[in-house]
Amino acid sequence: MQNVLTFTKTLILLTVFTAPLYTAQSYAHTEASKDAVKEKESQANERSLGTISVQGVGAIDVTPNAYSVTFIVEEQGTTVTKLNGQLENDLTSIVSFLLEEGIEERYIQSMQVRLSPRYNNTPQGRKQDGFTLSREIAITSTDLENYDRVLDGVLKRGVDRIQQFNFVNMGEASVYQKALVTAVADAKNRAQLLAKELGVEVGEVVAISESGGNMPIPVMRADTFSKEMSLSLPGQESVNARVNVTFNINQ
Repeated sequence: MQNVLTFTKTLILLTVFTAPLYTAQSYAHTEASKDAVKEKESQANERSLGTISVQGVGAIDVTPNAYSVTFIVEEQGTTVTKLNGQLENDLTSIVSFLLEEGIEERYIQSMQVRLSPRYNNTPQGRKQDGFTLSREIAITSTDLENYDRVLDGVLKRGVDRIQQFNFVNMGEASVYQKALVTAVADAKNRAQLLAKELGVEVGEVVAISESGGNMPIPVMRADTFSKEMSLSLPGQESVNARVNVTFNINQ
């Protein structure tokens, strides 16, 4: 019994004195890690002399491979139900013609509808005289050689006016991404050029932001189209992207 008690006391003493020893070792290791991090930060600060901020620009030239146009169909009268029926008849005829011309159904949109009251000025004042019901039809086609035939055809089938005509590129999104990559490379080159003239080195990137760009500007609008149809050519367009990049300066 005496041996058992002696062994138990020894085990308790070992437990009591071992735990503080482990805690002290962990604390020393943690403090050493903190000191190492601080030393690295101090070395980085000594190497860094500030920052260089530049703007990179990327531009990709593209040739339009499609055209988009918006048509307006209108009906005027006193009964909305009758106006809608007439508009649907015109729309059916126009869409059928567009499909016959090879324009895919997914590139024909005709959901925009507007209904507005129509007023006339009379000796008794301004009075309502029925309604104007209009509908927009927007199409996109990759057949650049048939746009004149398409316009003539829809005008004969009830289109009242052409609101917008643009030459476009169907792959604008991917072209812009390429321009963005070019802009990043341009920013890096600009920073290296400045650093070389200053006798320093470009360090790591500390900030980067996209400062916007522009998609292709339509070459020709509807008004120009109506005046110079025979002279219209798609030509080339430029897709631009811009980025702002800040680099560390190292010794």
